[in-house]
Amino acid sequence: MLARVAENIYWLSRYLERAENTVRLIHVHSNLLMDLPGLDDHQSWIPLISINGLDEEFAEIHVSASETSVNHFLLADKDNPGSLVNDFSAIQANLRSCRDIVPKTSYESINSLCRLVSREVESVYAQPSHRLVFLRDVEDRLQSISGSLNSNMSHDLGYRIMRMGCYLERADMTSRVIDVQSTRLSATQSSSELIAIQNQRWVAVLRTLVAHQMYRQQLRRPVNGPDTLAFLLSDPNLPRSYAFCLDHLDDSFRKVGGSSAPRDAIAALRKKLEGAVYPVLANNPDQLHEFLDDLQLGMLDVSAALSANYFKSQDTVAGEDSPVDRESAVLETSV
Repeated sequence: MLARVAENIYWLSRYLERAENTVRLIHVHSNLLMDLPGLDDHQSWIPLISINGLDEEFAEIHVSASETSVNHFLLADKDNPGSLVNDFSAIQANLRSCRDIVPKTSYESINSLCRLVSREVESVYAQPSHRLVFLRDVEDRLQSISGSLNSNMSHDLGYRIMRMGCYLERADMTSRVIDVQSTRLSATQSSSELIAIQNQRWVAVLRTLVAHQMYRQQLRRPVNGPDTLAFLLSDPNLPRSYAFCLDHLDDSFRKVGGSSAPRDAIAALRKKLEGAVYPVLANNPDQLHEFLDDLQLGMLDVSAALSANYFKSQDTVAGEDSPVDRESAVLETSV
């Protein structure tokens, strides 16, 4: 497989996963606010900016967060590189190089969704009822596309590279959602009202990661911080848990081959998870933030090792300017 095609598949997968995370995050957060009275507009909406790591970019344009400004910024702002409309522009750009790799039905579905988002996002972001319908429609279509790719695409080299992008993006979002949503309120205070709000936030974390029903099914007890952390970070069977993503990333790296650097970076992250004491982390927001920050930095190491292993620059691979040298070298490491 040509290096440029492999890289396009990887980023296509990452942007598809990122877009699904974005629409679900906004949808769940909008519903959460109905159960959290007393918060002003800025307190209510700024977590969505923080989860996406766009605080500086947002602050350059807006003095404070509001429902309209945040939703425009995350959904329709073409000057925001992390907006939904720009995610779909990137999806469409990467898809062009994958026409022979992606099944025809999936290719058509992705193109159709790109056109839908481009056509409708500007008219719905400021209208809550229309926005929620739009977000649910986009999420459903993205999940249908994911299922189609999994069911209809040969599970070969291209598919494994696609899964690398998906699970890397998914693990990063899992850590970000937990970090921002669960550490905004101090866990050291004991008022019954604050405890109730904290529990609602843990429920929102689970719902954002499509894990609330599975939590109830597996643990069979009320939602609480320590159990939620353990479930979302260490459960080996939950598709959006950090450990699950690490396992599937490691399996993909093992099957594709190449340098051991990506698997070494994953092994370092596993050690961090094994050493975590979740009851302590759940009751210490600062310590939890530091732990999750370490996970995010570790995932950056995995991403860098992946890029160096499979998407090397021409100079690194062959020391020559020929794109053929680059493409051939990556093909050899991938077989």
